[in-house]
Amino acid sequence: MDVNQVYELMLDIIAKNKQQGYLSPDEFNRYINQAQRSYLDYLLGEYQKYMVQRPIAVVQFGENQRIRQSLAPLIYGAILSPNAGTGIAAFPSDYEQVDAMWGAGNYYNIRFVQQDRLSSYLNSRIDPIATNPIYLIQHEGFHFFPQNLGNTRLSYVRTPPSIIWGYDEDANSIPVYNASKSQNPIWSETDILQIIVRALQFAGVSLSFGVVLQYSNDVKNGGQ
Repeated sequence: MDVNQVYELMLDIIAKNKQQGYLSPDEFNRYINQAQRSYLDYLLGEYQKYMVQRPIAVVQFGENQRIRQSLAPLIYGAILSPNAGTGIAAFPSDYEQVDAMWGAGNYYNIRFVQQDRLSSYLNSRIDPIATNPIYLIQHEGFHFFPQNLGNTRLSYVRTPPSIIWGYDEDANSIPVYNASKSQNPIWSETDILQIIVRALQFAGVSLSFGVVLQYSNDVKNGGQ
């Protein structure tokens, strides 16, 4: 589903469910990207919903094939080159969350550890970091031990590109779709419908996924 189809579907739904309903292009661009961010947070686990003594997210990325399928367009790879003196490598500019970390020469796993466990790993005789590297996450980026580890391979979830309905204005100042100024969603159709549900809520229309799906099918079939 391209961005023009998404906008037209939302216009149709709002017109039928909201008195004097209309959604300007600028409102659409704002709401759809707020919704996209909300949906990404949901897929990554919504850490805000972790409960005391039950640290399990509503959705757990990495443990559910369906979630990984949804996030597949956002899972990218990068080669990191940690500073040999500090062991620190900056996050990619579009970084959201780690998927996996390996050594660059081969695919041995580099383990994530919490800051409060660092000392025990650094001083371990059973599990030395020289042969079993680790990394922390801190504000500067990834902090690797040993610090002279060399290049590493990162698989990560990136920030989704903005969804944009670009337009020009005609002689009557009416917005006219311009594909060259637009950016289509990267999501599958099922996922973009989930995003539309959220965007509609921002616009003041609360509908279930099933209802939005039916609207979408009606549009495809030429229904009203």
